[in-house]
Amino acid sequence: DGVKSFWTVFEITFSGCWPTYARRIVEEVHPLYSLFYFLYVYIVVFVATRIVAALFVKETLAQYANDADTMVKERSRKTRWIKRSLNALFDEADDNGDGFLNNEELCALFDHPKVKLYLNELGLDASDSGTLIELLSSDGGTVDRDEFVHGITRLKGEAKSQDLVPVHNYVKRILAHTKELRSSVVRLEDAASGRLPTLSV
Repeated sequence: DGVKSFWTVFEITFSGCWPTYARRIVEEVHPLYSLFYFLYVYIVVFVATRIVAALFVKETLAQYANDADTMVKERSRKTRWIKRSLNALFDEADDNGDGFLNNEELCALFDHPKVKLYLNELGLDASDSGTLIELLSSDGGTVDRDEFVHGITRLKGEAKSQDLVPVHNYVKRILAHTKELRSSVVRLEDAASGRLPTLSV
């Protein structure tokens, strides 16, 4: 009875057209034929299909690896398209045609609804135009074409590790200089209050 139950579960699990023919042979000819069908179905249905699936997966992964060059070309093409769009956007915002965008031109540009939508697609938040202008301008005033195009290209998307590491190093240097400045101020304060006999410079 246990063997019959196991055979029934086996038929249900690997069901197909074969149980219709195999059951009569097992029940009417000899029960040992069940071992033959068990091995046959296990090898053909389970092992063979898994091998074929593994070959398909392997071929897909190999094709994906070969497409790395295509991905690089696609990313390069997208970057060129973004730069062309940003250059056209700069020309549209440069009202006086001097090759620079001042604060008024930049604010008018970033306040435009279509520009906001476009920058949001690039991963930039244009709601705070003042902060965005400060990030683009090297002198805090006007922005030329290169600063505008390359600045937005670098700012788009999420921050990368290679962008954050220099910031971390700069912050550490600033912290060290701040500690040195604090120590100097403390020494000057002590000297001024007469707690130190001499002030070494």
